[in-house]
Amino acid sequence: MNSRWYQRYNFSLLFLVLVLSGIGLANLYSATLSFGQTESASYYDSQWLYHGIGFAVMLFLSFLPLKFYYQMAYVFYGAALILLIAVLVIGSESKGAQSWIRLGAFRLQPSEIGKIALVLALARILADHYREYALNFFQLIPPVMIYLVPTALVVLQNDLGSSLFYGFILASLLMIQGVDKKLIVIALILVACLSVVSYNYMLKPYQKARIASFMNPEADAKGSGYHLLQSKVAIGSGGWTGKGFTKGQSHKLKFLPERHTDFIFPVLLEEWGFLGGAVSLFFYGLFLMTGISVMYHSSNRFAFFLSAGLVSLFFWHVVINLGGVLGLMPLTGVPLPFFSYGGSSLLTSWMAVGVLISVSRQK
Repeated sequence: MNSRWYQRYNFSLLFLVLVLSGIGLANLYSATLSFGQTESASYYDSQWLYHGIGFAVMLFLSFLPLKFYYQMAYVFYGAALILLIAVLVIGSESKGAQSWIRLGAFRLQPSEIGKIALVLALARILADHYREYALNFFQLIPPVMIYLVPTALVVLQNDLGSSLFYGFILASLLMIQGVDKKLIVIALILVACLSVVSYNYMLKPYQKARIASFMNPEADAKGSGYHLLQSKVAIGSGGWTGKGFTKGQSHKLKFLPERHTDFIFPVLLEEWGFLGGAVSLFFYGLFLMTGISVMYHSSNRFAFFLSAGLVSLFFWHVVINLGGVLGLMPLTGVPLPFFSYGGSSLLTSWMAVGVLISVSRQK
């Protein structure tokens, strides 16, 4: 083994991901017990398989040179657009969104893969063409167009969560790059106006119900507010130390919906309490801080923006998912990295880790 390779590999980042994955697998096992022995084993075994595939992909990506990602950034972006178009033609629908392509027993969600492709394309264009701190209106047009094309395709799929997430990625990178303050004010006004228009003319009834339940879940406790209220009950019943592993009642008695995906974290809080949740968030915090360290030790502008985009990807996943289940923001269906069940989201997370380790190897 090459000692130089060994010294450059970011084992700290890998260790933190393995810890989060271990906690997530144990939590998923408990969350799916109420599904029945056969179905529970199916979810749990599938998640192990997704982790195995993701880990292998991560190792492969972590050894690719940074130059490869730079040269292939727009190719990956174009491939993601093709997949996003394909899902509109041959995709399958679930929960009101046409977001999946069936590949045998596996379902691929192109909007998840598109997140990394968007980060790569934005990192490339920001690294190549912008040196000024505060971008003006005309300089903003190319990165905004790169964002708008995949976002429009995701909106056509009725995938509200991913479309909003793409916007958070763009906003994060532009804020790091720097934008004229006047344009920021104008953008905030436009977002506010578009939000009103979207709510009245573009959102589906179930999407409006999510916003209404966020504002006042008690108004429809057995309908649109049910998910959030049951989430709060599970979280509150855990107390400081929780009820113990596999002892949670909210998910065992099937009161807590989507407990293996969107509401996976309330399962952990009910069984391990505030302390268990704090420990999990501590590891998430260490993971994000390690990613920020990679960003600040990057070898060039492309590596800097690439790692910044990947860190923002994880940051917003955690914030949006936890904000939704805690009632701090509307529910959007964004998965919690390494915790929520799902092949595409888990594979995307492992891919992002692989690229981030690749950047850290080439300081």
